[in-house]
Amino acid sequence: MSQTVTQHTSAIAAQETPKYKQYATGWGFRLGLLAAFVSILIWASWLVSMRAGMTNTLTAFDLGILRFSPPALLLFPFLWRARAQVKAVSPILLLGIVCGAGLPFFYLSATGVKYAPASHAGLLILGAFPFFVTLLAVLFYQEKVSQARKIGLSLVCIGVVVLFSLSLLTAPENTWKGDLLLLAASFFWAVYTVSLRIAGLPPLVSTALMGLVSLIALAFLWATGLASSGLADASWDMLAGQILVQSLLVGLMTGFSYGYAIQKLGAENMAAIGAFTPVLAALIAIPVLGEYLEGYSIAGLIFVSVGVVIASGIFKKR
Repeated sequence: MSQTVTQHTSAIAAQETPKYKQYATGWGFRLGLLAAFVSILIWASWLVSMRAGMTNTLTAFDLGILRFSPPALLLFPFLWRARAQVKAVSPILLLGIVCGAGLPFFYLSATGVKYAPASHAGLLILGAFPFFVTLLAVLFYQEKVSQARKIGLSLVCIGVVVLFSLSLLTAPENTWKGDLLLLAASFFWAVYTVSLRIAGLPPLVSTALMGLVSLIALAFLWATGLASSGLADASWDMLAGQILVQSLLVGLMTGFSYGYAIQKLGAENMAAIGAFTPVLAALIAIPVLGEYLEGYSIAGLIFVSVGVVIASGIFKKR
């Protein structure tokens, strides 16, 4: 009898859904959606501010210092108290968190927006990464992809391909270089999203870890003469705007909002919702940077937006 009970218990345990595949319902799901939309509003502002900084006197090093110093210094106590929990996480997942949203991702993004407009940055980084997230989830974690998500992500991919292909033919010289860098940044962000979901670290702890490692790497680049700074030549208005967006909103606030959304919605749902960012970034860039939307950019944004609505399951009853 006891053997039968043991076997039954083992069978139930084997069928139990892993924690990282469990999604919130009810108010937890709604709060996760709210955190997701807060995150994409900040991302859109971040893309525009980074484009503004890189096309003026600031360097990628300057923006990196503003981006990673606050979480590294202010959130360090959270990291210290959770050091045992961090040590228990697979080194591969920690590397995915640190590189996926840390310095490698940041330099790819910052260099990319130096050549390509903010609308391209939004579409290629956060428009393409739902595809990369789903690809990683399928390849490494055997996630099942619903038919609706397949259709939605296919539309997202069409939008990205339209933008990238036509920009090669009609965009100004070197725009294609920026597009490639932004696409690489998208893959890194997908690695971060999946790693964060599997690792299960508290949002502030993962943000502190990523910020600390990135700040140490920036200090090394400065000490070895591999990085240059334009902070001395920047206007106070420019610095104030960058501090607000890079340091406070992106450096601190999204560390919580994005991590919370990942925990409640899952990596793939968050990836799909995050693809709304290109639309917001493009709209903000028009009055702030004087950019305009080409016909192919509008077509790409339409495909991405429709694909997001289908793939994200926002209107799915929970």
